[in-house]
Amino acid sequence: MATFRDIKKVFFQMDEKNQEQILREIYNFSKETKAFLNMNLLGSGDKIFIDEISKASESSTPKGYPKEISVRKINSILSKAKKSKVNNKTLQQMELIAFEGYMTFLNDYGGGPEIYEDKIGDHLKNYLLLVLKNEPYNKHTYIFDEMRGYLRANQNMLYDNIWHIFENLTGEEV
Repeated sequence: MATFRDIKKVFFQMDEKNQEQILREIYNFSKETKAFLNMNLLGSGDKIFIDEISKASESSTPKGYPKEISVRKINSILSKAKKSKVNNKTLQQMELIAFEGYMTFLNDYGGGPEIYEDKIGDHLKNYLLLVLKNEPYNKHTYIFDEMRGYLRANQNMLYDNIWHIFENLTGEEV
């Protein structure tokens, strides 16, 4: 297989028309490639990832039947978003969507796969770390108050660990 250097050399030796054709084919190769190019060349594409993770985090069908959340799909979407270099605010929003998706499933259906409990903690931790990194200090209080209210409203024995995560990262009690 050729190296990147070999590919680059051949690409830049092509005339502009052929370069454009290759770029078009790369762009149309997959949704992920389109998102990557949009993020890296135009600084847009966040909405694609937000929509994707929102859909993957839904825990019920349009008729209200339970729909298991694919942990692999959620992880894949987050990984692709990071590789596409989405901004930290978008990652923050995506982590919150994933967290709420798992919480909704477990609350609506009284349980689910054990991995969901782990994932709730992982996504809450990632979300809170991104809040601490991205948001000005005066906004932390508002966001933490919202999350505290959410955690209290969804109080359940299964989720003691997420209270500890919240308290350890924020220094505040639930």
